Amino acid sequence: MGNTILIVDDSQLDIELLSAIITKNEPFTTIVVANSGDEACQQAVRHQPDLIIMDWEMPGVTGIEALRTLKKNELTRELPVILMSGISFTAKITEAFQAGAADFIQKPVNPEELLARAEAVLKNYGNYKTLKDQANQLTLANDRNERILRSILPWPILMQIKEYGAIPPRRYRDCVAIFIDMVDFTTKTGKMSPAVLLRELNELFNGFDHVLDQHFCTRIKTVGDAYIAVCGMFYSPDNIAVEAAHAAVKIREYIMERNKNNDIKWEIKIGLYNGDIIGSSVSPSNLNFDIFGETVNMASRFQSMCEPMQINVSESLSKPLSEAYKLVTRVPRKVKGKGVMPMYYIHHRLSKEEKERAAFIPAPSMQ
Repeated sequence: MGNTILIVDDSQLDIELLSAIITKNEPFTTIVVANSGDEACQQAVRHQPDLIIMDWEMPGVTGIEALRTLKKNELTRELPVILMSGISFTAKITEAFQAGAADFIQKPVNPEELLARAEAVLKNYGNYKTLKDQANQLTLANDRNERILRSILPWPILMQIKEYGAIPPRRYRDCVAIFIDMVDFTTKTGKMSPAVLLRELNELFNGFDHVLDQHFCTRIKTVGDAYIAVCGMFYSPDNIAVEAAHAAVKIREYIMERNKNNDIKWEIKIGLYNGDIIGSSVSPSNLNFDIFGETVNMASRFQSMCEPMQINVSESLSKPLSEAYKLVTRVPRKVKGKGVMPMYYIHHRLSKEEKERAAFIPAPSMQ
């Protein structure tokens, strides 16, 4: 039998009789007793018995009332209960099972019947607990696997895998690719311990993630010290270019603020470029999601042609961004595969007064 059995009866003689029957062949079984329905509920919460054998006819809170109370309590609702009654046996069977009893025994109790029914209920409860434990372990494993996958894959892509079992290739229109690179990474990290390096990158990238979540952007992956993200790929804000710029500026501000209180000072370079992006998994056996296309390549090149702590953007982004940011025109640079291209740095966000001045157009002269 199970390890712990709660016997509930207002008769001490009946409790001793039932205890003797149960422990005769199972001397290591723990017997817990209660003399009322109220006490039974308290003992059940405290001891979490494998089985409760409870008399129906008790003064105060009856066995059936105690059973209903147990079934309403999250801590005791699953505990199996065998009810005993010596009155109107047939009429009470339906009521007992409707209240949630695992079985029903008529008093006076037949020892062989009690043992047989108790063993059957305990076996069923043991099987139930085993299955429940397995289900919980499976749930924990699934949760752990999902956390791992969420650290690798964008959430919308993970949902696609769960629904379709694959990552179908797709062209995402009018996105902004964001490339962030840590300046002098190799030099700075040469003397760092692996633990310190990983701590720094984890803290930095988590900080970047927090900013991206606020601006409809999604981290795609990290490659060493490089951080690659996209704005507008899975979410469609009113102005994708401005949201991407907001994210880039806030990441720069995050680095600047962090440097004030951190012994290790970091600088970053950010490149932004807009256009279509192709997203997919490279191989069916590899769940890593990646992005491809000219937009991605150009964002990487714009980042590489950027000075530390600057945000380098393309001419196609300059017009929508000029309504929200002060841009600094750079000397055009030759870009591999594209020739000489205009470039702009994002300097600062325009104040209300600056926006008003930019929007003001003098009236034509009447002379």
